[in-house]
Amino acid sequence: MNLERVAKMERITLEQAIELLVQQTKKQTKTNTVSVFEALNQVLAHDVYAPINVPSFNRSAMDGYAVKASETAGASHETPIKLQVIKQLMAGDYAQLKAESNQAVRVMTGSYIPDGFDAVIRQEDTNYGDEVVELYASVKPFMNYSAIGEDIKQGQLMLQAGTVLTPIHLGILASLGMEKVEVLAPIKVGLISSGSELAEAPEALKPGQIYDSNRFVLTSRLKELNVEVVFSKKISDDPTAVASFIKEQMKNVDLVITTGGVSVGKKDIMHEVISQLEANRLFWRINMRPGTPVLASLYQDKLILGLSGNPFAALTTFELLFRPILSQAMHTNTYTCVRKQARFKGTFNKGSKQRRFIRAYYEDGVVSIPTGEHASSVLSSMLGCNCFIDIEAGNAGLAENETVEVVLL
Repeated sequence: MNLERVAKMERITLEQAIELLVQQTKKQTKTNTVSVFEALNQVLAHDVYAPINVPSFNRSAMDGYAVKASETAGASHETPIKLQVIKQLMAGDYAQLKAESNQAVRVMTGSYIPDGFDAVIRQEDTNYGDEVVELYASVKPFMNYSAIGEDIKQGQLMLQAGTVLTPIHLGILASLGMEKVEVLAPIKVGLISSGSELAEAPEALKPGQIYDSNRFVLTSRLKELNVEVVFSKKISDDPTAVASFIKEQMKNVDLVITTGGVSVGKKDIMHEVISQLEANRLFWRINMRPGTPVLASLYQDKLILGLSGNPFAALTTFELLFRPILSQAMHTNTYTCVRKQARFKGTFNKGSKQRRFIRAYYEDGVVSIPTGEHASSVLSSMLGCNCFIDIEAGNAGLAENETVEVVLL
């Protein structure tokens, strides 16, 4: 591999890189049927229409008495109205009754309201009678009364395909009596950290070594995004070993992500790996900092996304490039990076000829940056950060109260 020729390859914009990656991403077609209990953060495969009304019966919204509203007119402490209590119903009870004149049914919150009763009077507005109840207030029709289908109507579109299921979604599915739900199978990703300098606990560091953090950050992030991590492996700077491993494992995954070895040094092996695999190079180098060197290739009709070995650069390019890939694969925009305008608090005096992303903290329309190093090799200053500030090329720095664009994480 001629690294001098590689070094002269043209840089592309972030938007061009995303477009190329999305174009080569296949939409997931495999589905799994899972228990609603196991469906959290999974992507709904099909639209869900309500098979039943919720509630499926007229129910009480209060502890009190089911009554005919018209029979409560004029009730007060001075002129109470007396009704015969014909039944007491708790939540879950059922009785086939038909309301007659001057009758009431003692009901609790959530209990069934028999036919003919059209309101519930609060027990606080009565004498709590067991056989005969005195009413001290009047009620209007359907007061404290939840009608059939008040929450959800049978046949109503409740959830659309592509919805990433949250606890509220699962609660809705459960309220519809659904035990299982069909979801898209998570995409399968393999992760490789390359570098002979990398060690992993409990190994003791040798001179010149560092502990590998990239695999732990990215593997955890993938799992957080409900991606199945098939392998997460550290491999030395041996292009043949890396190429052989990818060739062997590609059938088991939808995508491979690598970190390290994508620049033009003697140990930047990923160019040689791609050459040995005879993969189709999509691009190398994006006009941005950090993470200029990103080597994207297509092998066996699947993407290999080679990221920088510098921890912050790897994280930045992962967030900006992988999330659009995931959104495309999973038929949803949920994973796409959310951008917001914000007011910058503080100062940032470093200009940049290139487009630059810096770590920051966003809250209530205001964004600030942490103290400390902003180098691409530094991960610790990401502590407490929840966004990147997207700084345009040629910017001389950021001033207090300047309007900036942030990418939320």
